[in-house]
Amino acid sequence: MTENVIDFESHKIKAGDHLVRGIAADGMIRTFAVSARDTVQTARNCHHTSPVVTAALGRLMMGAQMMGAMLKGEDELVTLTVHGDGPIGGLTVTANTHGEVKGFANHPNVWLDLNSRGKLDVGGAIGAGSLTVVRDMPGIEPYVSQVELASGEIGDDLASYFLMSDQIPTSVGVGVLVDRNLDVKQAGGFVLQLMPGHYEYLVDELEANLAEVNSVTSLMENGMGPTDMLEYLLRGMNYQELDVKPVRFHCGCNTERASRVMLALGADELQSMVDAGEAGEAHCHFCGRRHTFTPDQLRELLTNAR
Repeated sequence: MTENVIDFESHKIKAGDHLVRGIAADGMIRTFAVSARDTVQTARNCHHTSPVVTAALGRLMMGAQMMGAMLKGEDELVTLTVHGDGPIGGLTVTANTHGEVKGFANHPNVWLDLNSRGKLDVGGAIGAGSLTVVRDMPGIEPYVSQVELASGEIGDDLASYFLMSDQIPTSVGVGVLVDRNLDVKQAGGFVLQLMPGHYEYLVDELEANLAEVNSVTSLMENGMGPTDMLEYLLRGMNYQELDVKPVRFHCGCNTERASRVMLALGADELQSMVDAGEAGEAHCHFCGRRHTFTPDQLRELLTNAR
């Protein structure tokens, strides 16, 4: 008799925000998918973003999480920066290999009408511009690559980056659904990459499968998680799941780092603040947290720095 064994830890991971990595077509297709509602909601809570900015920032953060899963080294980071001529101005997100991501928008309170399809107008909010990708690897110079934005819709822009910078044909889908009270209802995405040496017929099969997908959020509204999405998108291609890991919004700012920011103002500036009885403040762009230092704490910083 075969014993049914339940992996409770894996089941627990899949119940919350998580990322799935897999392969299909005997390794000719590399796959990633993520569910990140809580991750995007945390960013929305930190920055009080409007719906269109929530969608734009959420899409870029999920793209970064999946790109972080592609990194090899334990301490590597990937930073994605979008610069556009639209009202958002720009977006910056950073992710690591552990599924942790943080990010912010230059102008978080942009409001736009829905686009012609009745959707949040992310492309209009971002406009024309560029996507810069920085890969930080300990001990060596960061690798920097920049491409023009394909549409400002984030998914198209990331797919264009993979093709132009890495020469890897890639399909990227990322979506954020915001409900009437401005909270995040659904957030998820996928990356499908055709590896060097792939059979050409796989292109047609993938395109046929993807043609039946309206949006990532529609798949999630139908109850699909990352594993379900990959199995659906890669049906008929021998999809195999490799691993699952939790993901989250995480900013590593703390009092120690904020202290270094205050010291960077210089001893004369800090002494002037102490003499005037003024408090100092360091603001973290990534999580919105404000680290406040009383005059006595500033005096202590100066004393310890000497």
